[in-house]
Amino acid sequence: MGVYSLYTSSHLESSSHPVSSVPPCSSQLHDTILAMAIQLALFLLSLLFVILLAPGCVATPAMAPTTLLQMKSSLIDPQGILSGWSPEADVCSWHGVSCLPGESIVVALNLSGFGLSGTISPAIAGLVSVESIDLSSNSLAGPIPPELGMLQNLKTLLLYSNFLTGTIPAELGLLENLKVLRIGDNRLHGEIPPDLGNCTELEVLGLAYCQLSGTIPTQIGNLKNLQQLVLDNNTLTGSIPEQLRGCVSLRILSVADNRLGGIIPSFIGSLSALQSLNLADNQFSGVIPAEIGSLSSLTYLNLLGNSLTGAIPEELNQLSQLQVLDLSRNNISGGISISTSQLKNLKYLVLSDNLLDGTIPGGLCPGNSSLENLFLAGNNLEGGIEGLLNCISLRSVDASNNSFTGEFPSEIDRLSNLANLMLHNNSFTGVLPPQIGSLGNLEVLSLYHNALTGVIPPEIGQLQRLTTLFLYENQMSGIIPDEITNCASLEEVDFFGNHFHGTIPERIGNLKNLAVLQLRQNDLSGPIPASLGECRQLQALALADNRLSGTLPDTFRHLTQLSIITLYNNSLEGPLPEALFELKNLTVINISRNRFSGSVVPLLGSSSLTVLVLTDNRFSGVIPTAVARSRDMVRLQLAGNQLAGAIPAELGNLTQLRMLDLSSNNFSGDIPSELSNCLQLTHLNLEGNSLTGAVPSWLGGLRFLGELDLSSNALTGGIPVELGNCSSLLKLSLSDNHLSGNIPREIGRLTSLNVLSLQKNSLTGVIPSTLRQCNKLYELSLSENSLEGPIPPELGQLSELQVMLDLSRNKLSGQIPTSLGNLVKLERLNLSSNQLHGQIPSSLLQLTSLNRLNLSDNLLSGVIPVALSSFPAASYAGNGDLCGAPLPRCGANRRSLPSAMVSGIVAGIAIVSAVVCMALLYIMLRMWSNWREVSVSNSDGEEPPEHGKGSKCGARDGKYWKVGSGLVVAASEEKYSSSSESSVLHGKSTEASAMNLKG
Repeated sequence: MGVYSLYTSSHLESSSHPVSSVPPCSSQLHDTILAMAIQLALFLLSLLFVILLAPGCVATPAMAPTTLLQMKSSLIDPQGILSGWSPEADVCSWHGVSCLPGESIVVALNLSGFGLSGTISPAIAGLVSVESIDLSSNSLAGPIPPELGMLQNLKTLLLYSNFLTGTIPAELGLLENLKVLRIGDNRLHGEIPPDLGNCTELEVLGLAYCQLSGTIPTQIGNLKNLQQLVLDNNTLTGSIPEQLRGCVSLRILSVADNRLGGIIPSFIGSLSALQSLNLADNQFSGVIPAEIGSLSSLTYLNLLGNSLTGAIPEELNQLSQLQVLDLSRNNISGGISISTSQLKNLKYLVLSDNLLDGTIPGGLCPGNSSLENLFLAGNNLEGGIEGLLNCISLRSVDASNNSFTGEFPSEIDRLSNLANLMLHNNSFTGVLPPQIGSLGNLEVLSLYHNALTGVIPPEIGQLQRLTTLFLYENQMSGIIPDEITNCASLEEVDFFGNHFHGTIPERIGNLKNLAVLQLRQNDLSGPIPASLGECRQLQALALADNRLSGTLPDTFRHLTQLSIITLYNNSLEGPLPEALFELKNLTVINISRNRFSGSVVPLLGSSSLTVLVLTDNRFSGVIPTAVARSRDMVRLQLAGNQLAGAIPAELGNLTQLRMLDLSSNNFSGDIPSELSNCLQLTHLNLEGNSLTGAVPSWLGGLRFLGELDLSSNALTGGIPVELGNCSSLLKLSLSDNHLSGNIPREIGRLTSLNVLSLQKNSLTGVIPSTLRQCNKLYELSLSENSLEGPIPPELGQLSELQVMLDLSRNKLSGQIPTSLGNLVKLERLNLSSNQLHGQIPSSLLQLTSLNRLNLSDNLLSGVIPVALSSFPAASYAGNGDLCGAPLPRCGANRRSLPSAMVSGIVAGIAIVSAVVCMALLYIMLRMWSNWREVSVSNSDGEEPPEHGKGSKCGARDGKYWKVGSGLVVAASEEKYSSSSESSVLHGKSTEASAMNLKG
């Protein structure tokens, strides 16, 4: 225990000791003297106790070497800086130790930046004569010793930039002579001790970059001599205390990156000595106080990253010494009211990310101005930028993300000092003027996402310092000028999304510093220049979405720094150069939709691949196991090639894989169980191969799986119930396989499912009603199976079904559920080729989004609802008892009849038809009999007389009736029959027939 602590405890004990021997009748003076005497005696006794029992705790200047050696023992000195600290040497010669001239009294200890670690020993309290301690910029750990509070001569304490922990000791408040305290950039926590307000000589208080919490103590206001208060990068809360107005000498107030709030107090305007005010990245609100304009010595004002509102106060123009003004990332509105006619020293004006509107005022730079950096990005400013052309000292302009319009000014060359020009995300029109080539100091030109047209002027080649050229997302055209290859400092070029045509400049290899080349989505053609291989600093190459052709140059082997290459959507062809295997830094490869062929091995030299996309090429062979060396792979897409063989089990080593697409190849064999290790998979697509075996049950363990497509293979067995565990599944497609068995009820647990496709299998059983729980389905296809039973009415609860409901080509029976009328978003409904009967429910009239309907080849009956008559007849074909448009119309009084009644009617018609046929047969037999009779009489040679015909007829009639069936035939009928038989059967003359008719 130090002297201070012993004295304090003794004093407290003595002050509370009972004094009962004083007579109550004594005078007050006597009592006082006696009490003081007792306390003094107790103090002397305690002091004597300290001297006798703990003599080592009493420090003297002569004990400094011993103290320093004790400190050395707690330090780790990797550089040997303290190797000369030994009792044999004079302490004043020790490294980092300073003494009074001519005396061995240590007054300063400076061990800053020597790489020391370890802890600060409490023995430091023995340096009683020391005035300055600097242990900053080391790696010291542990707490700040409270014993430092005993060093009454200490004026400077520097412990910043270490790894010190714990809280700030309150004992530091005992250092009445302390002028500089800097202990920031450590791992301290807790609150700022109010005791520091007792250090009345303090001029610098630096507590930044710690983890301090709580509020700013009001006692800080007692520090009348305080010139610098730096509390940045902590988690302080509350407001700026009013008592801080007492710090009348304050020159620097910096509390940035905390959680302070409330309004900015107006009393800050009374701190007339203030030169720097930094309140950035807090939670201050309200308006900027106009009183800040009274700070005539202010050179730095930073209020960025708060929630300030209102307009920019005009009073800020009074800050004639101001060099930096940053009001960005607030909610400040109105126009730009800053004028450099008064702010003659202003070099930085930062107003980005506010709600400013209007135009750039002409008074911003009315005459000679010192303004070098102007940042207006992320506001609502409009009009042109001609108002900037008078700010001839400008080096950096960022007016991006506004609503500026008009043509890009050709007078831009007036800003001859310009190094950075950023005008992207506006609506500038016109062309890039050739005068841009006069800006010889230009390093960054960013004009992307505007409406610029025309060509890149050849004068661009004059910009020898240009490092960044961003022209993407404009409407520029023409060729990429060869002069651009003269810009030898270029590091980033991005022309994405324009209409450039022609070839890539042949001398592109002149750009030796090029790190990024982005020419995607243009109309470039021809081969990739071989000289591109000379851009050996290239890290990202994006030539996708063009019309490039030819093969990859063998010179690409020199691009050893290349990390990203995207060449998709071109017409590149041929096998890949084997030398590409030497590109060990590749992380992203996307060369899909080209005509590359041969092996994929040259792309697998890097073990750092995260994305490998080779979709829709002509690669062949097997998947090399080398692909599994890239353990950080997240996307592997090899779809649409001619790859064959088994899926390598080694792919299971890619435990970070999120997308695996091997569809539309010739893979065979089982799905390897090792893929169950890829627990991060979100997309698994093996569609369109020749895979066999069962659908693996371990797929149910892929909890992040969003798409599973195993369609168009030769998989067998049932659908595993474990798939119901894939709660994130959005698409499940098992169609066009040889799957059998029932659809598991557990599929209903896939409540996020959007697409369920199980068609073209051999599934049996009923459609599970649990599918109603998949209430996000917008496509459901179960066609071409052997499903039976009724259509579950619960399907009508799938209100998000939109693309398709296809249950065709099954063995479904029963009636069409009326609940299907609730699927008001549905566009396609196919229930054809089943055994559905009954009428078409009128509820289907509610399907106003329906554009395809197929109910053909069922047993449906009744009238087609008028509102569904717009569909073609093929939609209803094969239903014999359906009628009405577009089928033939129903009968006038036709009503639908029960099937039993229909059967009775059919039987009745058959009986009546049989009776009619029998009657006709009887008549025909009678006619034949009569014909035979007449025929016989004619063959006897009897001819009818020309006269006396009546007797002859009578004789004949008598014979007819005798042969006939009695006297029941009327005469007229007899005459008709006779004449008919004569004229038709026997060919008698018309005259004879007429005579018979008369007789």
